[in-house]
Amino acid sequence: VSVPGPTPPPTPAPTPAEECNVEVVTDCSTQAATVGGSGDCDAIIPIITRCDQRATFMEMLYNGGDCSQSFNIQEADKFDCTDSATLGPPGNSGQYWIHVVPKKDPTGDVYFSGPVNVGDVFPMCPGYPACSGDRFEADSTVYIFASDPGADPVNNPNWNQLVNFHTSCSQNLFLKDKYGSTQLVIFFNEEQGLVSCFITATFAITLTNEGEVSADEIILFTNTVNGNTTDLTDAVQGVEPGQQIIITTQILIDMTVRQDYIVTTDIIGATERGKQCSDSYTFTFTAGNDLASPPGIIDPGSF
Repeated sequence: VSVPGPTPPPTPAPTPAEECNVEVVTDCSTQAATVGGSGDCDAIIPIITRCDQRATFMEMLYNGGDCSQSFNIQEADKFDCTDSATLGPPGNSGQYWIHVVPKKDPTGDVYFSGPVNVGDVFPMCPGYPACSGDRFEADSTVYIFASDPGADPVNNPNWNQLVNFHTSCSQNLFLKDKYGSTQLVIFFNEEQGLVSCFITATFAITLTNEGEVSADEIILFTNTVNGNTTDLTDAVQGVEPGQQIIITTQILIDMTVRQDYIVTTDIIGATERGKQCSDSYTFTFTAGNDLASPPGIIDPGSF
């Protein structure tokens, strides 16, 4: 009698796919003026850099260093810079005390007085620190000391650098001008409003999981602009199947320099079983005034 063999076990059901599929796309937009009002970072209209009316407020970047870095086109009777022959010029790092006054009446008003670190900005305005809303006098004087000059900075001879420059805007005054170790980056007047070297660009990064399994863990999520990386890993906990998440991040664009911006967004996710998925997105845009144009002149071909 034939004895049937053992019944084979049933064929196991196929294991569901354990793959996540995270995709990333990045767009760039700005509230600044753009061609056709598109808001696209690749269509930013170049800024006007020349001050055309006497300002009531300025912001300066303190670079440190000696007078040789000065870069402006003011005449010799309007601009001069002197480094101390005994104490030497300001260094390229550290903190210095900056005191700014009207040249004509250096004890009649103060435009700024206080400590500033190299690489930081400082405000200037008549009636500092309250800012009276009055306009700058025609010429201003900047004293730079290694430490607090005391109650009478104007008559303290222990300065490291002394700068005189024209601030009425009747003569050449442009954003990014360098007057010794100080550099103009913002001005405000009634005619032109607030004029700045910098505008804000916003990156909207869209994450989508096109797979059937959640990306339960985000291992890496970064946005890199010209080699400078912003780590966004902690901004997202995970991405469910079919889910779309938008994350925003911003940078400041220096509009006095026309350059390409290379933007790369990278993401790596993983399922709860450790199966990884990744994506990368790169695009390029160009912004800034045309370097071939004279100061303050907008080249129509630059946008």
